[in-house]
Amino acid sequence: MAFQSAGREIIRAVETPALAARPVAECTSEEVATAVNRGFEGYFVPLVFTAQAYERRFRGEHLDPYASRVYSHDGSPAGALLIARRGWTSRVAAMGIAPELRGRGMGRRILEEAIAEARARGDRAMLLEVLVQNAPAVALYTGLGFRTRRRLAGYRWDPVEIEPTGPLDEIDPKDFARLAVREGEPDLPWTLQPETFAAATSPIRAWRLGEARALTGDPTAEKLALHALLVPRAHRRQGWGTRMLHALAAAHPGRTWWLSPSLPEDLAPEFFSGPGWEKLGLEQFEMRLEM
Repeated sequence: MAFQSAGREIIRAVETPALAARPVAECTSEEVATAVNRGFEGYFVPLVFTAQAYERRFRGEHLDPYASRVYSHDGSPAGALLIARRGWTSRVAAMGIAPELRGRGMGRRILEEAIAEARARGDRAMLLEVLVQNAPAVALYTGLGFRTRRRLAGYRWDPVEIEPTGPLDEIDPKDFARLAVREGEPDLPWTLQPETFAAATSPIRAWRLGEARALTGDPTAEKLALHALLVPRAHRRQGWGTRMLHALAAAHPGRTWWLSPSLPEDLAPEFFSGPGWEKLGLEQFEMRLEM
């Protein structure tokens, strides 16, 4: 029995390569972006970050560079774990392992270490989002104690030619964030919280049309991103949201719009189906681990 046990340990050591880890705080933005790109090669949705895109994306999500890690194997980039933090809650903002190293237990080991660190620093919960279609990842997170809170949906829109519905004025994104604090829905996913919006800077744009406000992505991107749409409670169900969508489409004729799968699926599905938005095939689970 002792020989068999030792044999199993030898096999485990061979099958689970040793990864070298460095805190993101000790890496350049280029190194982190390269590691993240390696970790998401061959993923369901292609993710490719430049150093600048990495900084813009994860600054708003409150990345903790000391809790986050970049991994290498035999001196080459092998993946990354990015941890965001707000108050007593941590969030797995991104985790990926290079294709040739997957299926060998490293994702579980990396997350177990991250969970232990979160507990040691006094966090009360850890969040993450995972594509519903990524069954192996869902199984991994469930096995570690994460529980599904809700489904998150996304939408796509190829608008026909639309006449402008009113003057569309550009505003400071920080003013959008301030309004979201007062008028936004409670308990939204991490990327739709006012704290995320407060960090928005160019090329993200914010707009006002009457009582409606919108936050949109890089206007030079292949597809235009609708990050958020907000109408104060006293002015809802008066058509302001639809008018804002039409004004955005008229201001960017011939462009496709999309909203990433980050919106709770039961939040305003009829609103999007009315102007002709189509629900994306990809959905996410928002999962939570109580500490």
